[in-house]
Amino acid sequence: MKYQVALASYSGENIDLHFGRCVKFLIAEITDNANWEYVDEIDTGLACNGGCDHENIEAVAEKISHCKYALSARIGPGAARILLSKGIKALEIENEIDQAIEKLMIYDRARSDRAVVENT
Repeated sequence: MKYQVALASYSGENIDLHFGRCVKFLIAEITDNANWEYVDEIDTGLACNGGCDHENIEAVAEKISHCKYALSARIGPGAARILLSKGIKALEIENEIDQAIEKLMIYDRARSDRAVVENT
């Protein structure tokens, strides 16, 4: 199983940006919740420029809509709802990218295992 994750990173080493202040997202592809690699970098422009404009957030969400998750240091509830409407689960985490993705893989495995149990 493969899925992609949008990472809000200024440094390229840490998840260190607020979702609305990120102008480009690193895209990681995770395989079988065991391995990952960078596969892309997407220029999105700012979702929030002073005040958060619903249309700007929608445009950013559309550009990363192929991702299952979006990891950022902070995200407002409105932006999180818009992402969720596109099928993207927004998660707040401030950590090194390697560690954040390790935690995400554990989280995703637990959610997947729970879904299997609930459906049996």
